[in-house]
Amino acid sequence: MMTATTTAPRLVGPVRGGGFKGALGFEWTKIWSVRATWWNLLVGLVLTVGFAVIVGMSADASAKKGLDVTTPAPHHASQAFLLSQLTVVVLATLALTSEYSSGSIRSTLQSVPVRGRMLLSKTLVVISVVAVAGFVFSVLGSLAAGAFMGDYGAYTSGELFGTAFGAAAYLALLATMAIGLGTMLRSAAGTITTLIMVLLALPQLMGVIGAKWLETAGDYMPSVAGTVLMTQDTDPYSAGTALVVLVLWALVAIVGGHAVLRRRDA
Repeated sequence: MMTATTTAPRLVGPVRGGGFKGALGFEWTKIWSVRATWWNLLVGLVLTVGFAVIVGMSADASAKKGLDVTTPAPHHASQAFLLSQLTVVVLATLALTSEYSSGSIRSTLQSVPVRGRMLLSKTLVVISVVAVAGFVFSVLGSLAAGAFMGDYGAYTSGELFGTAFGAAAYLALLATMAIGLGTMLRSAAGTITTLIMVLLALPQLMGVIGAKWLETAGDYMPSVAGTVLMTQDTDPYSAGTALVVLVLWALVAIVGGHAVLRRRDA
C-alpha cells in the first residue's frame, strides 16, 4: 500500500458545467491524477492474485494428503480479500484525507461549494473505481486459485461471477465507510487504524472473549458480512442479510461524515 499527496486542480471558481455532473467530472479527474490510486490498485491486484495462488496450492497439497478441500475456487480465492481490502481502505481514505493534509480541500470546496454534492460525487467516483477493481480482482484470483486446485476447486460460471459481484459490492461499501470515517476524522492514519480494528481486530477479539452476545455482535461486523456476501454462504446469515448489514455500516459512516462536514470549516 502506497501513500501520496493529492493535489487538487487549482480552480478559482465553481467547476465548469456546474451541478452534479460537473462535480463528478471534477472528482474523476482528481482520482486518476494521483499516483496513489494506481499504486493501490496495482498492490491490491498483486495481493489478491498472489494470495489466491498460495491458497490454491495449499488446498491442492491438503487434498493430496487425503483431506477434503473440495470447495469452489472462487470461494477459496475470496480469502485473499483479507489483505487486498486494506488497499481499498487506503485508496478511499486518501481520496479525502490527503486533501485535508495538503490544504487542497479549500480548492475543492471552492470548486464545488455545496458540501453534500462534493461528498456524494467523491463517494460515487471512488466506489465506482473500487467496485470494478473488486470484480476484476475476484475473477483473476479465482482463475489463479482454480489453476492450482484442479478438480478440487471446480466451479460454475454462476459461482465465479457471484463471488465477483459480491466482492465488488463489499469493497464499494467498505470504501464508503472509509470516506465517511475519513470525513469525520480528517486523518489518514486515524481512519485506516480505526477501520483495521473494525475489520480485523474486533471480530477476532469478540470471538476469543467467549461471551455469547459478543460472538453474536461479531457476526455483524463488516468483514464477516463481506465474507458471506462473497461466498454466498448461509452461516451466520444469508447473502441478502449480509448486504443489508454492509449498507447500514456504510450509511452510518457517510451520514456521520456529511453531518460533520456541514458543521465545521475546511
